[in-house]
Amino acid sequence: MSQLPAPRRYGEEEVSRLLKRATELQRAQPTSPEPSGLTLEELEEIALEAGIDPALLRRAADELDTVATPLDDLGSTLAGAPTRIVLERVLDHEVPATAFGPLVPIIQVAAEAPGQASQVGRSLTWHSHNPSNPRTLQVVVTVHRGQTTIRIEERYGGLVGAIFGGVMGGVGGGVGMGLGGALAGITGSAALAVAFPVGVLAASYGISRFAFQRIVRRRHRVARALMESIVEQLASSRSLPPGTGEGG
Repeated sequence: MSQLPAPRRYGEEEVSRLLKRATELQRAQPTSPEPSGLTLEELEEIALEAGIDPALLRRAADELDTVATPLDDLGSTLAGAPTRIVLERVLDHEVPATAFGPLVPIIQVAAEAPGQASQVGRSLTWHSHNPSNPRTLQVVVTVHRGQTTIRIEERYGGLVGAIFGGVMGGVGGGVGMGLGGALAGITGSAALAVAFPVGVLAASYGISRFAFQRIVRRRHRVARALMESIVEQLASSRSLPPGTGEGG
C-alpha cells in the first residue's frame, strides 16, 4: 500500500499571502458582506492554527490599543531620542474609585523615584516630585462616561541637561581644551590646539547621544510595562453602569 504524501506546509510569508488573497477573493464575491477586518476571536483561531498562544495575541492587541506619542522636536533630534513620551489607553468600562489605591505602589516601583498621589472624585493623579531626578513622570487615571482613560507621560528634558552638560561640558570642554593646549605647547602647533578639542567635543557628543538613547528606550519599555500592569490591575475592577453607584 502506497504511503500518502505528507500535507504541504506553508511558511510565514506564504500564510500572509494566502490570507491576503483569500480576503481579496471574498471582497470580490457579490453576495458576500464587505469585510472590515478580522475580529480578535477570528485572529485567535488563526493563531491556534499557526501554533501561536492566543494569550500572546491578546497581549499584542492590548499593546496595539496603547497610543504611544513620542513628541519629536529640534531638541529630540539633537538628543537622539524623544524628550517626552506619552502613552494612553482607553478601557471600555468604568472602574470604582476604590480601585485607585492598589495602583499607587505599582506606579511607585516603575517610577524608580518618590512621588505623590492625589485623588479628586473619580480621577487619580500621580507625579514624581524628587528635585534631584532629571526626569519627571506623571500618571493620570480618569473615569468618565462609561470609560476609564489611563495616561502616562514622562519628560526627559532634565536628563538631556544632565547627560549632555555633564559629558560634553566636563570631557569635551574641560579635558579637551586642557589637553589641546598642552599638546599645542609641546608640539608648537596652533592648529592642534583647535583640532584636538573639537575632536574630543564631537566624541563626547556622540557618547552623550548614545547614553541618552539607551536610557530613554529603557524608560519607554518601563512605561509600557507600567501601562500593562495598570490595565491588569483594573481589569477585575469593573464598576456599576454610568449614573449609578460611586460618583453617579
